[in-house]
Amino acid sequence: MVKAGIRFAWLLAVVLLPISFLSAKELGDYQVGDKAEEDIVATSKLNFVDPEGTDALRQKEAQRVPVILRYDTNAASEVEGRFRKAFEETRENFLGSVNKDFGHEKLADDEIDSFKFHTLAVLFEKQNQLFPMSTSQAALWASGDDDKAYEDTLAAKLKQAMSAVIHPETIPANFRFGATVRVIPVGSLNEAISEQEAGLTSWDFSRTNFASLSNARKQLVALFPGDEHVVGKYLSTLLQPNTAIDEDVTSRLRAKRTDGIWAVANYAPGEIVAHRGQVIDRKIKTALDLLKEKAVVGQLQDLQVKQQAAVGELQQLVAAGKEKGARAQERVMWLVAGLAVIVLVLAAAIWQLARGKPAATLLPAPTNAGALEWQQRALVAEERTEKLQSAARAGLAAQLSKWLSSVLTRRLISQRRMLLDTQTNAAAEMAELEARLQRVQAPLQVRLAAYEHRIAELEKELTARGEENRELLKSKIEMMRRQLEAEREKNRETNRVEFN
Repeated sequence: MVKAGIRFAWLLAVVLLPISFLSAKELGDYQVGDKAEEDIVATSKLNFVDPEGTDALRQKEAQRVPVILRYDTNAASEVEGRFRKAFEETRENFLGSVNKDFGHEKLADDEIDSFKFHTLAVLFEKQNQLFPMSTSQAALWASGDDDKAYEDTLAAKLKQAMSAVIHPETIPANFRFGATVRVIPVGSLNEAISEQEAGLTSWDFSRTNFASLSNARKQLVALFPGDEHVVGKYLSTLLQPNTAIDEDVTSRLRAKRTDGIWAVANYAPGEIVAHRGQVIDRKIKTALDLLKEKAVVGQLQDLQVKQQAAVGELQQLVAAGKEKGARAQERVMWLVAGLAVIVLVLAAAIWQLARGKPAATLLPAPTNAGALEWQQRALVAEERTEKLQSAARAGLAAQLSKWLSSVLTRRLISQRRMLLDTQTNAAAEMAELEARLQRVQAPLQVRLAAYEHRIAELEKELTARGEENRELLKSKIEMMRRQLEAEREKNRETNRVEFN
């Protein structure tokens, strides 16, 4: 049995030996950015989603969805109001200075033509921070004309400039304008909109119908040539963007448009996946990972075939061991039967000796007195004979009992030593299996499947084997189950750490 256990351990080591080759350098060792050390050829047909190609296609298709702009419909009126307020404050401040210097606001023509008025107008123009008043404008206001028509003309030009779609100067890279943009009217730029509102209350603008803030200011300044150029620059400072990019709605609309777009990469068997020296990108990395997975699956399938063949050989060894055990048990039974027969024969011989008749004598018959003496002597001799026979039987029984006890004790010690050896061999085999699986660094599912498969095989062998090999199989099954539970607990701990 010890030799059979050693052969079993050796055969199990041979079966698990191919697993060690899985730890060799594989295609999956390459990382994005590495260079291929040699030409990598597809060993089988590959079909997978190209991450970089998918991103490129989705970005291209996303540009077909117009950028959503929130358009403030009240911006033009607000800018016009600020202009009229600045114009009125400038006029009132100037007339206040005239009243302070001349004692009244409305001046006569000679007062307007005086050096004093001209000096007042120049100083006020330099100190004024609002509407840029000119000398002619100052004379008109001093004469009592509020110049309402000029104010309305400037307000109309400013409002017209603000009515155009003006977008901010800085635009995020992912939201560059295409041929058209979709404009959503809102009461203020901070007002939130939904996708449904964008579809119901929007219209598309051509790219030529909206401009950046800098272009809008240049166009407004161009409307004021010559002496009014200063007024035009002032009005341009009042302009501001009246639109804002709605990044959230635009991103959601583009995501709906591009969700079903995928770029699929195809490689035929023998086609080069990466040339020597080529930089590994995401597409090549995905192909290498697939090749590695298929190689591992092929190796595992080959390993499974070898393990099945080894299982058949192990079953043959088990059957041979069972047959040897049966023969050994049969020899022991015959030995015990022979010993029992010998004991019975000895017991019968002793009994026959004890029951034997006294030997006949050739001496002449004694007289009556002599007969009585001879009878007493015969009784004493018979009593001594009985004692000797009893002592002989007791000594023989004690020696036989001692001999049988020694034989049984040696057999029990031998069986105990064999059980300890088998348990030690089982522990060594399980330790070797665990070490090889750890060196392989196979995926957890593969290790769990290997443990479960091995437990099932051992349970089948347990039902098929004889009584003398059950302890070894029970020990192996128990160790396998403890290792399986340890692997599952490790997996649960890993999942809890990743989840947290």
